[in-house]
Amino acid sequence: MRRLLFPVILLFWVVMNILLWRVEYSGSGGGNRVSQGVVLDKIFNAPDASDLRVFQNGKPLGFVRWEIIPDEVLAGGTNQPVGRVESIRGYSLLLDGRIDVTPLGTKLRFNLSLLLDANLDWQLVDATVDLPPSIWSFTAASTNQVISVKHDGALGQWERSFPLEKLRDPVSVLESLAGPVVTPLITPLLPSGSPFGQVDGGQPVLGIDWVAYNDAVRIGKAQVRVYRLDAEFSSDQVVTILVSRVGEILRVALPGQLEFVNENVPFRKSDAQ
Repeated sequence: MRRLLFPVILLFWVVMNILLWRVEYSGSGGGNRVSQGVVLDKIFNAPDASDLRVFQNGKPLGFVRWEIIPDEVLAGGTNQPVGRVESIRGYSLLLDGRIDVTPLGTKLRFNLSLLLDANLDWQLVDATVDLPPSIWSFTAASTNQVISVKHDGALGQWERSFPLEKLRDPVSVLESLAGPVVTPLITPLLPSGSPFGQVDGGQPVLGIDWVAYNDAVRIGKAQVRVYRLDAEFSSDQVVTILVSRVGEILRVALPGQLEFVNENVPFRKSDAQ
């Protein structure tokens, strides 16, 4: 009986490992579906920021730093462990970057601060875009659903405000703000048609369905498990985001052969392009 028991246990162990491997690495589309909430929770509670290098058609263009800072509520009381997090009030999403704009012979610098509540509903947006000789500043609050834009530079000094619902037509908004020189450079990166929809409350939202998967990529010589987020604007415009199991952004692929690749991850050349 003992001689028979060991081969049975060994066979069971081998079969279970094969099944687990298939769940993680096989299936159509590179992996099985996973809850979008699971991936978002990982991203918004990642322990470190993500430093991303920007490429277009394999050519380096600049960098973007992505960081999320939770607004933590620490537990009170004398019997509580020091530093224990009781709850999270919200999150601050910070973006900072620089992109080469070759047709204009200059660099675009930008930073963005996005404040979200605990349910990931946005509360406040504050952003600056510096494209010499012009600087644009953007501010919007969910309370009044109005975006304010300030400009200082080639188009003069001015300030404008308009309802967020106008963002359903991003090209026309871009033309009114950026002018005829910059708009043609950015328009090809926008989804064809209007990507903005409307929820029941009347607020404009991105009409994009994100789908999350378990997936795997080769990093160096190892096969590493990751999450993958896919969103389809149209049949030829797809956004793909690879996320580590702890929530770090590994790679973002955008329309127009634009890619953001984590500078700390040694992707194989064939995987990073």
